[in-house]
Amino acid sequence: MSSLLIFSQNVKAQNEQGTGYPYFVNFTQGLQPQEAHKVTTSGVQNDATFTTDGLRLTRSVNNISGGVILADKIFKSDQGIKFEFEYAIYGGGTNGGDGISIFLVDGSIPKEQLNLGYFGGGLGYSFVRGGQSMEGLRGAYLGIGLDEFGNFKSTFNQTERVRNGIFGVTLANNRSNITLRGKRGNQYLSSSEPAGYNGYPLLYTTATNAAPSANNRSVYLNPQTGKYIGITQPNLQQFTVDGGGTTIPQNSSDTRFRKAYVTLIPNPSGGYNITLEIQHGNTTEKVIDNYYYPTSLKYTENTISTNSIRTLDTSPPSTFRIGFAASTGEARNIHLLKNLGVTKPYAAEVTDDLFAGCPGIKSTYSPLLNDAAYSSLGGQNPPTPSYDNIDFNSFRFLDINGAVIPNIVGGVYTNSQGTWTYYSSTGRLSFRPANGFSGVAQIRYDIKGGGRNGTESPYNMEDYRSMPGLIQINVSSSNNCSKACVISNKNVTQKIEK
Repeated sequence: MSSLLIFSQNVKAQNEQGTGYPYFVNFTQGLQPQEAHKVTTSGVQNDATFTTDGLRLTRSVNNISGGVILADKIFKSDQGIKFEFEYAIYGGGTNGGDGISIFLVDGSIPKEQLNLGYFGGGLGYSFVRGGQSMEGLRGAYLGIGLDEFGNFKSTFNQTERVRNGIFGVTLANNRSNITLRGKRGNQYLSSSEPAGYNGYPLLYTTATNAAPSANNRSVYLNPQTGKYIGITQPNLQQFTVDGGGTTIPQNSSDTRFRKAYVTLIPNPSGGYNITLEIQHGNTTEKVIDNYYYPTSLKYTENTISTNSIRTLDTSPPSTFRIGFAASTGEARNIHLLKNLGVTKPYAAEVTDDLFAGCPGIKSTYSPLLNDAAYSSLGGQNPPTPSYDNIDFNSFRFLDINGAVIPNIVGGVYTNSQGTWTYYSSTGRLSFRPANGFSGVAQIRYDIKGGGRNGTESPYNMEDYRSMPGLIQINVSSSNNCSKACVISNKNVTQKIEK
């Protein structure tokens, strides 16, 4: 059976659960997944292409754009949502643009009515009025801009371009921003503001490349007053949104590596608390920490002649779709995305591992030691993750596309790279390379929580299964293979078994 067919069956099985969780797509098969749709916008050619490197949203060409929505994949929103993805922005030199957006869309809108918003600085999410008039994304609830040029956050009051954004506060650095925008405005407010040409308020933006000591490194909307407030971020390292260079970084040992983690936790008063983390190289840190996005907010709507505080209904829809878009302008870059995973908040959490191995020698590792899961015992609210909450028996081998490998007997799986053996009593994994194999062997896996015996609801349910983790073993005779050697997994050491 082909890996693509297995992958498709896995997606179907997940859909049949009725919640949409968990979900994973690596976008590296060079084929368009059945649930993904290239959504067109009038007058704009969609440059999105499915490659073996990932979903390439744009080439490094001036004034192009691309976008994809997972139109046939629906996620329930009542318990929040958590998603992560790797991205690469490169190939455009030191002044690239414009950026990538990833967004949540109302899942009830017929997919035939889905569109993309204004490109350029709008990144396919927001609207623009004036000579370039274009409505924003239909059904838009939340847009996240990974914005190397910096215009996704900006207010425009020009004859040819009118849009709301930051108002009354100046961000520390105009370029290299990570920005949240809110829900579409659907009411007709004036003849110049038909439905879809208002709303999308700027919620939060951070200048990642500003100095940690800079004032107004982050600016956020106060939803009660509609005013913006600037804050410092002294504990946030200085880094660029794009990794740069001319190639795709392959793992976190490359300082250009970028990965985003987004979590929406339901707030008791309605709406969500939003946290956004960015991994740059091997460092992961919070860029937006627990920002409250309520069910109603005040914001400034801009017209050419006036700026007025208005109230916007920002109630979340009952279901979400996820989409992505990117654009270039006079500045350009390749914009690429891969390894998208979607779970519920408090699903089990996995961390990728890179180990050393020796040709022809069986080596044993503990890949779960830097993973964690949740338990219902103790009554903590919110619950806290722990290695001790992992159900060792929930471990599954997955192929590189994230699909479950069927017919595993006794925890043993053999492929062209070698033989992998999982020991459910200890949570350990051994690997013996095939004769003559050298290089990097790879396997994916996932786990659940609910305690060691897997009996604690709800975290023992499939809805709370982790995203796929990646285990890589670099098999090389240079790894001190002439004698028993020691392998490191963070702070834990283990011996190779001869």
